[in-house]
Amino acid sequence: MKKYKLIPLLLAAVMAAAPLTGCSPDKESSSVSVSMAPNGRQEGLADNEIKANIAEDTECNDTTFKLNSVIDSGMADENGNKYIYLDAVIGNSTDKEYDLNILNNFYLLLPDNSEAHFDVRTQLYGQKNIDNYIVNPFTVPASGEISGIFGGFVIAPDVENFTVCFFPTQEDMRNKSNVIKVDVTSENITKLS
Repeated sequence: MKKYKLIPLLLAAVMAAAPLTGCSPDKESSSVSVSMAPNGRQEGLADNEIKANIAEDTECNDTTFKLNSVIDSGMADENGNKYIYLDAVIGNSTDKEYDLNILNNFYLLLPDNSEAHFDVRTQLYGQKNIDNYIVNPFTVPASGEISGIFGGFVIAPDVENFTVCFFPTQEDMRNKSNVIKVDVTSENITKLS
């Protein structure tokens, strides 16, 4: 249980120490200011934002990211909030493997500008019920890729549009200067069968 008490402290330290390195994307990008919100929010952290589409390879920081779809597992918590997961591919063009994790590298930006972060309950469910589920944390192999179902997140049952945000940090988990954002609509959400 002590490990889980350190996670909020580590996340706050990571956010406070985010270095300001750049990336030259081929896609449209805009600059946002770097700030640390007292509530642990991620929005506004990166100074380089790369917009991408569903099923589109996007490269930044020697990392490729492709969100194939979002999966609604059909599972809900006691309040009716749904468990969702990301069907994605993460590639590494460097000669060194590195670890990533859902808590540090992903969040969902919801329509009301609130954020949804990794929920450990979704990992417990995913491990038992979802084929090709990638357990958190995970390793991206050198000069290779990892593909599967990542996450998940707990969101309100009426939320069908949001943005998946991914920090391509490589081995430096504090490097949140770049964020890849993929807008998701109800057409991009697949029900688990």
